Amino acid sequence: MFTLFSLLLEHGYFADKKWINAQLQATSTTQFWLNRYQMSLHKDGTTWRLYGYQNTAKADFLRYLSHTQNIQTLEFLLLQPLDDFVTFTDLPMDWKGLLQFNTANSMPVSEGASVLQVDTLDKATQGVFVDRAIAKIVFNISDLMVTEHYQITLSARATQWVYHLIQRGQTHLYQPQLVDKQNEVSFTTPSFYKTQEGEAAWLSNSGEFNLPLQQVPAPRFELVDTQQLDSTGEHNIQRTVISALPAPRSDQLHLGTPLNSNSSSPLCVQSHMYVYF
Repeated sequence: MFTLFSLLLEHGYFADKKWINAQLQATSTTQFWLNRYQMSLHKDGTTWRLYGYQNTAKADFLRYLSHTQNIQTLEFLLLQPLDDFVTFTDLPMDWKGLLQFNTANSMPVSEGASVLQVDTLDKATQGVFVDRAIAKIVFNISDLMVTEHYQITLSARATQWVYHLIQRGQTHLYQPQLVDKQNEVSFTTPSFYKTQEGEAAWLSNSGEFNLPLQQVPAPRFELVDTQQLDSTGEHNIQRTVISALPAPRSDQLHLGTPLNSNSSSPLCVQSHMYVYF
């Protein structure tokens, strides 16, 4: 037995980039060759491997497929069961096609390992393949003779985060501020406004910082408030009002003009969150 290829799948949306729920499925033509020449596909966590069971060396088997049987490629579909894949992935918001990956378009990261690059975003392929297919992956036999390990890494969509802090209880804010526990993101100074229902509210956004969506976000931002105790401003009390502000879900996206910019600015993707206290 030998490994013809291994494919590691990573996606920034999932915890530790572990793209566990993705599936790899051979096209009908490739599945015919897999059955005929005793090759089988197996999944181990987020890595898929294609095994051969011939009584010969891997290089000899690949040469046999290529030169004797004229099999130049093995093709697979990448399936994603989540309906909101496009929403949480760094793709055009109106994307409906198939991503194309080809081992001929790969970037070496170490000896015998390469990262597959997106070949095209051609939408003409939409609806051609099976349901839930979001990518087609082509393994060239000639490439498998040189490189065994491959990797696909997709990024999570990054958005401008917008918090609406709405007062419904007795807590009163004096000089509110959103604080990043990692000291990386600076939110705008919250501005006061009244909701349509007449409730007191504060608005703050992440400004130029676009933050990635995450399936399991770690608590990172908190709401603190500072109250001046005298007219000189030398004495004040700072307290934490909310220690863990919520992170946006993938269904909380809006296309809008970046806050604090003019109306001619290009539209950006925003995540609006309404927090009641």
